Amino acid sequence: MSLKLVPPREGRSRHWRIRGTIKGQYIDESTGVSSQTRAVEIRIKRENDLLDQAIFGAKATTTFAVAAVSYLESRQPKGMQRYAIAGWNESSPCLIKDFGEILVNKIDQAKVNEVIAKRFQGKKPGTIVRNFLTPLTAVLHHAAKQGWCDIPRPFTRPKFKDARNRWARYEEADRILQNSAPHVRPLFLFLMLTGCRVSEAINLKWRDVDLEARWLVLRDTKNGTDRGVPIHRQLVEVLTELPSAATKQGPVFLTDRGNPYKDRNREEGGQCRSAWTLGCQRAGIEDLHQHDLRHTFATWGLIAGMSDRVKKEIMGHSSSEMSDRYAHVPLQEAIAAIDLIPARWYEKETQQAWRSRCQPKKKRPCNGPAPLPIEEAPTAIT
Repeated sequence: MSLKLVPPREGRSRHWRIRGTIKGQYIDESTGVSSQTRAVEIRIKRENDLLDQAIFGAKATTTFAVAAVSYLESRQPKGMQRYAIAGWNESSPCLIKDFGEILVNKIDQAKVNEVIAKRFQGKKPGTIVRNFLTPLTAVLHHAAKQGWCDIPRPFTRPKFKDARNRWARYEEADRILQNSAPHVRPLFLFLMLTGCRVSEAINLKWRDVDLEARWLVLRDTKNGTDRGVPIHRQLVEVLTELPSAATKQGPVFLTDRGNPYKDRNREEGGQCRSAWTLGCQRAGIEDLHQHDLRHTFATWGLIAGMSDRVKKEIMGHSSSEMSDRYAHVPLQEAIAAIDLIPARWYEKETQQAWRSRCQPKKKRPCNGPAPLPIEEAPTAIT
């Protein structure tokens, strides 16, 4: 029995439906269109796809778009990997647009090279690997597990080494804090003394902070697990004085308007990037990123004598089933280790006082010589 078109029903739906049985599989679904001509085209394509799948199997019919959506729903990746697959918005480039209707079993090195030449011309090798080859391979491996394609052969990856070694010296950190706006100063100090990612910090809730025990828990981190982090002795006082500490509900860190930072799927922490850039400019510090504060924390810990094992556990570079399960239990060893790092410059300052100290005064626009006083103004020549 072939598929048939069911016309729209007044008062129910304006879209045509497809209904029927193909190779024992009953189909009753909407075409999503109100045009009969377009509905006929969709019915024919759907019927052919079902016949091909029944005769030749899923490997002959599963497109990359289907595999990508399945991967996103089952694995729920975050950050750049999700944006690389599905795009930042409707107009942004993404893998689904690059390979959408291509069968997953037909994606080879030649098609990969075509996309790289078209979309990544002039990009750094690291960008191509992280934002294209890695998420593409993840989707194809997921498709192979579902039986939609063979296990993909490794794609040619450009060699690169772009790991950053930049970290902030003590005096650089102090200058950044002195020249940063008061509302982000606690956040930047928090990043320096915990080694957290920006996204982890701005998603931290008061319910996961215990100032008395000097312990906090970061939920659902990049590694997919919870992580316990000790609170530096200096941060106890700083966090206590935050505006949000009055109620100790909701997010710990707020914007200058007292609002939570927007949920952007934990992507980069761009909400405070401008404040960071301006603070570095006023401090005269170049080529230092927000994420470099993680490397800064690791370097400070090494200088202070923190053990490599404890440092990795604090930063989330290593974990065990035991530490994941008991992330909420304060570890005195970690608390003592984090106190080895010296306290940094910090001063609670009002927004008005900071602006008068750091913000450059606006110069009066010069539109030619100042006008003469009325009594000295020259009279017109007749």
